[in-house]
Amino acid sequence: MELIHLRILLALKQHGTLSAAAEKLHLTQSALSHQIKNLEQRLGVTLWHKQGRLLVLTQAGRYLSEVAESVIETVDSAGRHLTLLAEGKTGKLAIGIDCHACYEWFRGILQPYLRAWPDLAIEVTSRYRFNSFEAIQSYKLDAVLTSDPVNNGMLRYQALFGFELVLIVAEQHRLAGRGSIVPADLGDETVLTYPVERDRLDMFRKVLQPAGIEPAGHIPVEETDIMLQLVAAGRGVCLLPEWLLADKYAKLGLTSLRFSGLPLTKTMYLACRHEDAELEYMQWLINHARTGIATTHE
Repeated sequence: MELIHLRILLALKQHGTLSAAAEKLHLTQSALSHQIKNLEQRLGVTLWHKQGRLLVLTQAGRYLSEVAESVIETVDSAGRHLTLLAEGKTGKLAIGIDCHACYEWFRGILQPYLRAWPDLAIEVTSRYRFNSFEAIQSYKLDAVLTSDPVNNGMLRYQALFGFELVLIVAEQHRLAGRGSIVPADLGDETVLTYPVERDRLDMFRKVLQPAGIEPAGHIPVEETDIMLQLVAAGRGVCLLPEWLLADKYAKLGLTSLRFSGLPLTKTMYLACRHEDAELEYMQWLINHARTGIATTHE
């Protein structure tokens, strides 16, 4: 049985005459009759008979037309879905978050994106934080937000925005009044970082280790909110993107400091497979992210 047979039976049920069904399917009446006769011979049943100008489905014809209704609806729905997939208007987008602070920024742009793409299934995860690039290549992820690109030619990186890392201290901290600081100033400090290896932490790999400085203490903290509250209470200092101090963290009584002669500028990227880079919902996310950061943190 072929799909055309099901479409013919459905058209006969809906329109009731051979001429109307043939017109609906863009077939001649003789071609339509020939298709049905062939199907009846293959199945060994009669599917319809005439009553004047009208066609009346037999019990077998009614049963098969009900099957046709369900199958055609499923096939047509699948066709529409595949068309949208090809146009990048629907599908599933699994986004990996490669850094803790990325979550804080991404939460600010997620709701408008969800509203703009109601048919797109979106998953946001940090499950592959330590192997996110391999996860994209193996199709476990579709994209990853990262500020530490791995330029191996396998992925396409699209820049979203630039930002600066600053040392965040309490307003009453001994360093708070300084115009600038140097890594040696942290030798007597407790540094607060996210709980990852030191070679992935900018506080160590870009500030302390190049200067040969070991801080007085090191406390891993999972949540950004908790980290900043600890800093505000004088329990340590931390290195975070400057934009995190804006808005809700201003009331905590925190201030930021820059290192003299040590620029800590980075770029946030969205990395994805080359074949997915031009998908409409991927490009929309990139453009929305670029305008969102400009609007929120100007």
